[in-house]
Amino acid sequence: MRRNTVLLAALALVLALSAACVAPVATPAPPTKTPKPTFTPTPAWTPTTQVFPTATPVPPTATPEATATPAPTEVPPTATPIPAPRLTANQTVNVRRGPGTNYAVIGSLSGGQSAEVTGKNPAGNWWQFDYSGQMGWVIGDLVTLSGDTGSIQVAQNIPAPPPPSPTPRPQPTAVPQPTAVPKPRYEFNIAVVGRCDRQPAGNWFEGTVYKGGQPANGYRVVFSYAPDGPWVTQPQISGPHAGYLNWNAGYYSHIINATNPKAGDWYVWIVDPNGARISELAKWHSTGPGEGCNQAVVDFDSR
Repeated sequence: MRRNTVLLAALALVLALSAACVAPVATPAPPTKTPKPTFTPTPAWTPTTQVFPTATPVPPTATPEATATPAPTEVPPTATPIPAPRLTANQTVNVRRGPGTNYAVIGSLSGGQSAEVTGKNPAGNWWQFDYSGQMGWVIGDLVTLSGDTGSIQVAQNIPAPPPPSPTPRPQPTAVPQPTAVPKPRYEFNIAVVGRCDRQPAGNWFEGTVYKGGQPANGYRVVFSYAPDGPWVTQPQISGPHAGYLNWNAGYYSHIINATNPKAGDWYVWIVDPNGARISELAKWHSTGPGEGCNQAVVDFDSR
């Protein structure tokens, strides 16, 4: 009886502990008769493993991201078409049958005229274009290009160059002969009227005879009222001579009128011992009475 009571008490204790851990509300046991307290030794307690309910993890709720505003779509700009290549003449320029000055000229372009380029030569310095229904060519140095110049291709219909012109044979060049310097017609090729001074008393003339720029003595000077006319007086000798020993070298003097100056034209020259003229003529004009030209200076030289 005591043993059964102890077993019942131990079972009741285990049930009470299990109910406290598992169920929140314990079902009351049916009433039993309480036995009289008796000293009973407490048996050793064996720990019982508790089983706790496993919590099911709840996945985190994703925070919705802000919706990005789409960027506006860029519309690419429309490309501007490049005009076809054209040439414009800078000045009047010859239009030729082919790319070179050895081709025949078929016309010309005036300054400012333009045309569409249809081709070029391989060197790229002549341009082809439609010239009145035929292919014409102009040199690039005399025109200006515009438009899509990069699209110009080498022309496929370049005419063959014309045959070269025969080279003319050089003609023998005549060697110029030295021109002979003509000898002076006269021994004294210079006759100069240096000046004419005022002389109210009368009229005369004087001067100096030179040879190579040096005063020369012994030459005969004559004068007349006409070229190569009859001498008015006998020749006057240049330089010191009989009757005129104090004259300077080459000096001579002729008196036309000692008083009462006479107007007129006078011609002066030099003659040889035979009376032939050996100098150019010198001419001077006296004005006669008054303060004008009545005293002339006439020099001769041989150069």
